[in-house]
Amino acid sequence: MSLDKHFNDVLNKLLSNQDIISISNAQLMHCIDLTLLEADASLEALHQLQSQACQNNVAAICVLPKHLHVFKPNSKIKLATVINFPLGNDDLLVSLAEIDNAIQLGANEIDYVLPYQYYLRGNKQKALNHCDVIIQTCKKHQLTLKIILETGLFPDMESIYQLSSEIIALGGRFLKTSTGKTPQGATLAAVFAIVSAVMDSTYTSSCGIKVSGGIKTPLQAQQYAQLAELLMGKAIHKDWFRIGASTLLEKLLS
Repeated sequence: MSLDKHFNDVLNKLLSNQDIISISNAQLMHCIDLTLLEADASLEALHQLQSQACQNNVAAICVLPKHLHVFKPNSKIKLATVINFPLGNDDLLVSLAEIDNAIQLGANEIDYVLPYQYYLRGNKQKALNHCDVIIQTCKKHQLTLKIILETGLFPDMESIYQLSSEIIALGGRFLKTSTGKTPQGATLAAVFAIVSAVMDSTYTSSCGIKVSGGIKTPLQAQQYAQLAELLMGKAIHKDWFRIGASTLLEKLLS
C-alpha cells in the first residue's frame, strides 16, 4: 500500500473517531517541551517558563543556548537546547562546540537541526555525515538527541519517509518535525511519514517523535497524539512522544 493511500485510510479513521481513545490534557502536558526560543527573551520570561514547567510537570524546557545559564538542574524536567538552529547551516565544529558548552551549562537534551539545505540540494551524504557525528557525540555524553528534519520544506511524504529511514539507520532515536521558523510547521502527513519509517525499521521500540511547529490548540495536540498512538499501538509517553510548543500549555490548563 502506498504511503498516500495508507495515510488517507488512517486519517479517515482518526477524524471519524473510530476506535480512537481520548487522551487527557494531563497526558498531553506531560509530553510538552515547553519552549521559548526568542533571542531577546527577558529574564522574567525565562523564570516564568521554569515556574510553569515545574508546576505542570512538563517533559522538558527548551531554550536557546545563550539562556541555559538561567535554569537550575531539575531531576524531573529535562533541559533542552537547540543546535545548528534554525537554518541548519552552521559549521559542524561550531555545532560540536555548542553541544560541549550546553553540557557544561546543564543541558541533557539536544534539538539538532539536520543540515537540510545540503540534503535538499542533492548533497545528502554530507548532511547525513554531519548528522552521524552529532548522533555519536550525543550518545557518548548520554544526551537525548532530537533531530529536526524541517519537514515543511520537503516535497512529499515519500521524501520525509526516506530521510527518516536514513537517520534511523544511523542510530537516530528521536525525530522532530520542524524548527517552527518556516512557514509550514508540523502536519499530520509529515508525522505519519516519520512514524511509518519508525514502524518499518528494526528500531521501532526505541525511536520517538517530537511534533513541533504551529501546535497551538488542544485539538491539534490531540490529533497528533492520537495519530501517534494509533500507528505505534501504545499510549503516548514522554520517552517517545513530545510536543514542542510555547502557548499550548496555557490552553490545556484553561
